[in-house]
Amino acid sequence: MHICPRCESNRSEVVTRSPVKGAWEVLLCPVCLFTWRTSEPDSITDPAKYKSAFKVNPKDIPNAAHVPPIPERI
Repeated sequence: MHICPRCESNRSEVVTRSPVKGAWEVLLCPVCLFTWRTSEPDSITDPAKYKSAFKVNPKDIPNAAHVPPIPERI
């Protein structure tokens, strides 16, 4: 089990795996929607080393500003 570096949820899910067995996995946090690859540096993958300025409190997510949809290409 992997802990999300951004919100520290323990609910991360494997999205895909490297074609080379064991090289890396891509993980997704269903709480804050952060996605990361296990082969990235500790500053991205380790919750203790992830920059506090980019941390998300799961309690704040329902109150986050609405992100507008991406307009269609013309």
